[in-house]
This record gives sequence, structure tokens and C-alpha cells, in this order.
Amino acid sequence: MRPIFIFLIALLGCGDTGQPRVRYSAEVLSAPAASLSVGAWTVTMQTASVAFGPLYLCAAASGSATLCETAVGELVAVHRLDLLVDRQALGDVRGLEGEVRSASFDYGIHWLLTEEGPRAAPEAPGGHSAVFTGTAVRGSESLRFEANIDVVASYQGQRAVPSIAASGLVDETTTGLEIAFDVGRWIGALDFDDVAALPGDPKRIAPGDDLHNALVLAMGVNAPPELHWLPER
Repeated sequence: MRPIFIFLIALLGCGDTGQPRVRYSAEVLSAPAASLSVGAWTVTMQTASVAFGPLYLCAAASGSATLCETAVGELVAVHRLDLLVDRQALGDVRGLEGEVRSASFDYGIHWLLTEEGPRAAPEAPGGHSAVFTGTAVRGSESLRFEANIDVVASYQGQRAVPSIAASGLVDETTTGLEIAFDVGRWIGALDFDDVAALPGDPKRIAPGDDLHNALVLAMGVNAPPELHWLPER
């Protein structure tokens, strides 16, 4: 059986291992800035709408050949996030006591074993994982841009982001999970000289081009969300 199938089977209900079950709240943190410096450009964001979920918390280390053979928590709902807002509630994580070493999740587009191709959740903005809009200024030059981003699994039955590093010990004293996003690092992955060379107004970044791929890489590999568990206060 391939690891991705083991991964999905293990996630269903987090299994029945005899470990005590836990439940704690999850919250999104973001660091919206009035403006971002990206090379010679000053970027002001108008929209940073992102679909996030489901999220699975794994006992295996990131990069393990077994991916998420043992899941110790899950946040199964998909949420549409506004990453220009400081804090947003995500509901409750349900799972088991134990150590978390990695996490796996989708950005609102799923490719299930029962589906022929990826499918966007209703929460996905415009059917995309993320929609970013804003303006960029360099001296007397100004442009508007719109980026429609699809973060899609590489293989059927896999998560779009199959494994990121995470570190936490979950037990009865755990009171919450903070998931921190840095949209500034994502937008900072763009070369706005290349954006300026796009036709039209606004400049449109779409699936299939290099600018789109730079944002996908930032969201899933170079600057994924960071997970922090909160102990009992």
C-alpha cells in the first residue's frame, strides 16, 4: 500500500489507539501591513483571501516516507480567511494526546481518491486557493494586480501541502493552536518587474505562469503557515 493511502486511512477519526482524546480551539494569526517593500516597489494590498483546510496534525516527522501514518489531530472544516485581519477563529481541533512533528493540509482545493481531478471547496474564493489584489508603485509608475492562485496536490489522494514541519506536545493542558500566516512573504516572492510586463489593467497572474508558480512555492514550501500550541494558562 502506498504511503498516501496509509495516510488517508489513518486520518479517519484519528484512529482508535487508546490514547486520551483532546479538543482545543484553533485561531489564525496574520501580520497585515499597510504597505510592503518588494524590491524597488511599494505594494499595498487590497485583498488577501485564502481558503485553508482541512488540516491534519501528524506524529511522523516532516519528510518521513510514511507521511502521516499516525494522525494525532484534525481540523476538518475549510475556512475562507481574510489575511488582512489580525485574528480569526477556526473552531476546534479534535484529536489525541501525543507529540506533533508535522502537519498536512489543503488550500481549499482537494483531490480525493474518489475524484478524477482536483475540486475546489465552496469556501475557495472564486474557485481558487487564494485571491490577492493590490497596487504596486515604483517612483511615478503605478500598477494594479490580481493573482488567482491554485495550490493543488501533485498526486490523487494527497494533500496539496503534504508535509510541513511542526513541533508540539498535545495533552490535557493544551488550550489552543495558533496558525500564523505571513502574506508579506508570499507577495515578496513576486518579481514586480515581471508583473509590470504583463498585459492589461489590472495585471493578472493566473495558473500556469511563472509568477503564479512563485506564489504556490511560497505558500506551500518556502513560507507555509507556522503552528504553535498554547499550554494551559
